[in-house]
Amino acid sequence: MATPAASAHSRNQGVDFLRAICILYIVGYWHLIPYTTALPGYANWFTEGLKYAALATFVFCSGYLLGRHAITLDPRGLWSFYRRRLLRIYPLYLLALILFGVFGIASQTQVVEGALLISMFSPPAMPTLWFVTMIMVFYLIAPPLIRFAHRPALAVLIGGGLLVALVGWHQWIRHLDLRILLYLPVFVLGILYRRQASLGALAKRYDWILLGLLILLLPLSVTGNEWSLRGIFLLMPLILVSALTLFVFADRIAGRLHAPTVALLAYASFGLYLFHRLIFKAAIAVYFPEQGAEQVLYLLLVALPISLLLGYVMQRGYDGLAARWMPDGR
Repeated sequence: MATPAASAHSRNQGVDFLRAICILYIVGYWHLIPYTTALPGYANWFTEGLKYAALATFVFCSGYLLGRHAITLDPRGLWSFYRRRLLRIYPLYLLALILFGVFGIASQTQVVEGALLISMFSPPAMPTLWFVTMIMVFYLIAPPLIRFAHRPALAVLIGGGLLVALVGWHQWIRHLDLRILLYLPVFVLGILYRRQASLGALAKRYDWILLGLLILLLPLSVTGNEWSLRGIFLLMPLILVSALTLFVFADRIAGRLHAPTVALLAYASFGLYLFHRLIFKAAIAVYFPEQGAEQVLYLLLVALPISLLLGYVMQRGYDGLAARWMPDGR
């Protein structure tokens, strides 16, 4: 999932490419194939590793884009920051959340906790939309990370302190959805990458080493998992290296592609992520072939394009409304 696209004057073609390719993998493969019996082995160490890489890249991009603007930690600066980010995400998320409850994808408790943004602190979190909830929690803790990103040691200390606090909460107070621990470090890394030019220069200098390291780390998806502290920490190297590597290579790949198409997919990605399960469910209720191969074709050629179109329409319509509240578009 990606949050709504940046305004035209601040578009980043590499970020758009990452949003587009990762959303197509998550929605068009990872979430779509379980609806059919055609590919029983769709989940394996390689595809699991790609899933973690895609989600980590979304989180990295969120941190990177948040880090574009300086922030002050006074009431006015915090109000401006939270108002813009929550208005950009929360209303469409809330609509999707309510529809998840209406159509039985999430329980009433999950809907309420999702609306209050406490799902990650009261597992099990709702399917799919847990990721948006987690991103909004990261938004809540982002201001001090952005404010002190010019001092990377301090920013890492803040991020590390938050991680330790969350581990303590999980161990001694109440269990967490451990995915919030898994993706917090890559969110911090995204902010630092944006605010520290030297970090980007270093990553680009050793880009092929990063790529080789990523290939070596993909099998960690076999030993790591999302359901134990040990499993989370085993996966963290894969999460960090995959997001950094994909980001480093994104610009040079995106420059060879059709920019308007990539931008359109990136723009629709948030709406696509929010509503695709509802569309898949409706499409299957209307008609679903009996044969596995035909099921895959129906889902790919009918359900997925409709989901993409609806995601674009929903995002476009909401942006028109949000422009009245955020006239500067930031």
